[in-house]
Amino acid sequence: MTRWFFSSLFFLSLAQKKYLSYTSERFRRNHVQVKQGDTLEPREHLATLFQAVRARSRPLVIEFTGTPTSGKTTLINGLDSIFRHNGFRVRRPQEGAEVFRNTSRKTPLYNILTGAYGVTNVVQAVGTKDADIVLLDRALFDAFAWALFWTARGKLSPAECDAFQSFVTMRELASCVDLGLFVLCDAEEAMRRAAKDAPSAYNDRKEGGYTNPETITLLLGIFGEACRTLHEEGHPVVAIDTTTLPKEAMFDAALRELCSRFAPVS
Repeated sequence: MTRWFFSSLFFLSLAQKKYLSYTSERFRRNHVQVKQGDTLEPREHLATLFQAVRARSRPLVIEFTGTPTSGKTTLINGLDSIFRHNGFRVRRPQEGAEVFRNTSRKTPLYNILTGAYGVTNVVQAVGTKDADIVLLDRALFDAFAWALFWTARGKLSPAECDAFQSFVTMRELASCVDLGLFVLCDAEEAMRRAAKDAPSAYNDRKEGGYTNPETITLLLGIFGEACRTLHEEGHPVVAIDTTTLPKEAMFDAALRELCSRFAPVS
């Protein structure tokens, strides 16, 4: 499948840096459907979700991906705690970034490696017998998005990107992921958060150069485009914009999505 994302017009706009001129507001309006507050109180329906998950023939598999300092890890930690305190059996494989922490992030090989690791985790997740929910910190949809990034950087050809994306989203594999959450945050707020976590921000700059306003803005557009494309292709993905959300609201936004999809209130 050919991605219009890689048209010559797109590459021209990158060269001219017009792509980076997108504001966060334009991003939120045009590329993702932001999940924030509504009238549903999701924690009141965790018992219903618990019953729905326990009735399944396999665990509920949730993938998390997102832009730097967006709150992805905070969200995973929070949901892990909430689920466990409500009786869910949770499995949480180690993130690929931790497994391959000594691998350089300066080439596509890093994300090819973490993508392959994500594929392994997805396949193993559906065969897990002792868990109700499996939380995957980056897997198939993450690999899909990073392929776009490396193509924009000229390190992958459009044909190579298309082949890799087709692999990680093949029906037999992608159908194993029940929900993909894209956790996104605009560059200004992301940099503010990074400043509070100096060691992490320093390491990001040293290894991959991702924690800077220009790269975060580029990634914000790419991940938003990836989410939109995957959604249009029928994959169960949704974006959560955490820019203005406190932690509890972020947890509730994710739980609300889960409850509405897998334990709808009649």
